[in-house]
Amino acid sequence: MHNTLIFFFAWFLGGFVNNITGFGAAMVAMPFIAALVPLEIAVPTSTLIVLTLNLQMGWNYRHYIKWKRLRYLFVGGVAGTVFGLQLMQTTDNNTLKLGMGIFMVAYAGYWLLAPKKVHTGLGPGWGVLAGFASTTLGALFGFNGPPLAMYVFKLGWSQEEAKGVLAACFIMTGVTILAGQVLAGIHNIQTLTYYAAGCPGALIGGAAGLFISRFLSQRAYGNILLLLIVTSGTYTMFSCF
Repeated sequence: MHNTLIFFFAWFLGGFVNNITGFGAAMVAMPFIAALVPLEIAVPTSTLIVLTLNLQMGWNYRHYIKWKRLRYLFVGGVAGTVFGLQLMQTTDNNTLKLGMGIFMVAYAGYWLLAPKKVHTGLGPGWGVLAGFASTTLGALFGFNGPPLAMYVFKLGWSQEEAKGVLAACFIMTGVTILAGQVLAGIHNIQTLTYYAAGCPGALIGGAAGLFISRFLSQRAYGNILLLLIVTSGTYTMFSCF
């Protein structure tokens, strides 16, 4: 029961933040989840929950999706899934947790300190690279948002366009990762049980985030998200020692 409640509230917070900023559910929830269960259970559970959450967000922003960009992300995403699953099965749990923490702190630190430049001329190769990096992270850590967010935000799209394309990207890469996990035999009764515990929290938090995002500054909540990622990543790194 204790683990079930933590799963629910961790994913409630993740869903709330995700649907305000457009991404970040698993990056918020996973540090709490990884402290309770091994990553071989937490990661596939995260894949299921995040996919469901992004179906919710994608439906709300479906009219803003730019479909032509997605084919490049898909090509890279298939290769990234294969690479990430192979790496996960050959690397120990503690090393993966340490890597997750270091990545989260480095990623958030870069976005907090780097100049906010827009590059409207990014070519298709960057989409392939973003798709590869996204599904590699998704297969390893259960979150695939940072590379896709970097790619979309660098293009300088509106908040609605960014959220619509991010949701579509996350659905596409999430399905790719899930298919790879199923073929690898990773899902079992435990992942489905934790999915049942966390998914309602994510959807309720996501609905609240969609409502709040109509009134609050995207930039302010983006900075809050990054600070939260730094805190969560630091906690994850120290939990390895």
